[in-house]
Amino acid sequence: MKIIREDGIYVQKNDLAHLTHVDDPVPASIYLKAFGGPYTIINDSNRYDFVKFTEENEIAFFKKQEWIIDYDAVKDFKDEDFVELGKSIAKEQEEQANLYNSMSAEEQSKNRDIVVYCDLLEFKFYSLRDILWFKQGHIKMTLPGEELVKESKKQSFIKRFFKKNS
Repeated sequence: MKIIREDGIYVQKNDLAHLTHVDDPVPASIYLKAFGGPYTIINDSNRYDFVKFTEENEIAFFKKQEWIIDYDAVKDFKDEDFVELGKSIAKEQEEQANLYNSMSAEEQSKNRDIVVYCDLLEFKFYSLRDILWFKQGHIKMTLPGEELVKESKKQSFIKRFFKKNS
């Protein structure tokens, strides 16, 4: 999942781990920010954590990665909307797989990008599921800026409370 904000773009570690499947050249600064330490392990304890990217080339790179779901595009979806989008992703994957399977072995070797595209569609499908599960409360994650939103709601409540009692 990616979240685009004025101060940069936030990308989940789960998506960053999948960058090896992308044919586009990945800016070196992305690898340094995502995997710059001596060891980077992405597992169930941190896969939903976000990494912030602020450089123009990083932001441009992630904006064009359609396999990474933009949270703002789906955050107001109802469950039925998630199902419909999931069906359209599955349909696109099936069409691409059928196209690839209808090719000769020689054509397939020249069109490996279809296999990559199908893999990315599958990843997108599961990411969509994760967002739905997050909205339903089955998965816990902290969205970037969420702490600020909670704090501002508290401040708003306190201001209203004191206005009523003045």
